[in-house]
Amino acid sequence: MGRHPRKGAMGFLDSILKKKGDSTADVDSELSQGSPSPEATNTSSAQSKVAAKLKGVLDHLEKIILGVVLIAVTVLSILKMLSAKSEIKSVLDTDTNVAPGGSMLAFVDLQPTNLAELIEKSKEQPDAIRLEGTNHWVFNPRVWKELLIQETGESILIVDSPNEPLGISALQVSSITNLKAYFNARAFRGAGTVRYEFTWRDSEYPVFPYEAMPTNNLLRTFFPQTRLPVNVLAASATGWLPSTNQAPKPLHGFTGQNAGWLRFRPEFELLVKFNGATQPTAQQMARVDPRSMTIPDVILDVELIQGVRGGIVPYSTNSIRAVSGVDVPISRGFSADFTYQTKYHKGIALTGFRVGRHLMIDGEVFRVFRITADTVSLVSDPLYGGNGKIYEKKWVR
Repeated sequence: MGRHPRKGAMGFLDSILKKKGDSTADVDSELSQGSPSPEATNTSSAQSKVAAKLKGVLDHLEKIILGVVLIAVTVLSILKMLSAKSEIKSVLDTDTNVAPGGSMLAFVDLQPTNLAELIEKSKEQPDAIRLEGTNHWVFNPRVWKELLIQETGESILIVDSPNEPLGISALQVSSITNLKAYFNARAFRGAGTVRYEFTWRDSEYPVFPYEAMPTNNLLRTFFPQTRLPVNVLAASATGWLPSTNQAPKPLHGFTGQNAGWLRFRPEFELLVKFNGATQPTAQQMARVDPRSMTIPDVILDVELIQGVRGGIVPYSTNSIRAVSGVDVPISRGFSADFTYQTKYHKGIALTGFRVGRHLMIDGEVFRVFRITADTVSLVSDPLYGGNGKIYEKKWVR
């Protein structure tokens, strides 16, 4: 902490007064000890008078300093006040009035005459926003293709247009196949009682996954996948008892060592929950097939729980009421066939495309990533230099 200025000045003055007092005391002591000479007496008297005057000045020095400080503060305050008055005057002299300009709008002239029609149209059938129009190329820029004429060996540039489609625009879906599995729930007579058997035949949809193929072959996804062995495509089990409290039981051909396929294709998995069945009547028991012992017209209430590939939930449930001994078709997926033909290319057929397979058109690689009952979705694969654009191809039957 710094010393207070006032205290420092007073301490300095006290030291001077103390020294002066000590010198006066020394003079008095010398006078008391003996009678000095006349020069000494005159000198001592003069020093006493100077010390007395100096003491009087020091006694009023604090008041003098305080007075100077007050005068300085007063001068600064007056200068600040004069500066503020000049700024206030300049603000008051500024013109802040707002003068309206322009012309008044005539509401009658701007009011729509078909207001009722516009309101009805907005509610019933508003105009659609069309981005695929031919009057702009913002979202659909022109695509030029460089084609080689085989007869002349000349390369020409041709624009991809609706009248002369080229590249992916010329690819058409020729057919979409619904790949099905078949579930059979059977009530049969055995050991003097009614027993139940469930069978699952899934021979159309499962194929060898691309993920299980060697990774050093980059062309593997351009060819169709091979089918899995027949022995893993069907399964049958007996000994089921109806109960709404029991947990689902697995029923598929992918058990034991073959269960490893479910890591790549969880949709291969099938679980069954047997909730109940109708009791066979005497007439139904009389019509039992003597070879298979199947009891006809028994209704079985079951839930088919299938694995989901790439879904948010791991399983999907399909509740069905199956008739004893009658196959129930279950949709498992789709495959698509394409045709490609242009003014400059002969027509070719591209068959057996599943999700994940690639095809190349005019040097650009596309991947099939979704197939529905009437649409095939392809993407320009960035892995092969594509731009990631998605193309939806409708199946026109």
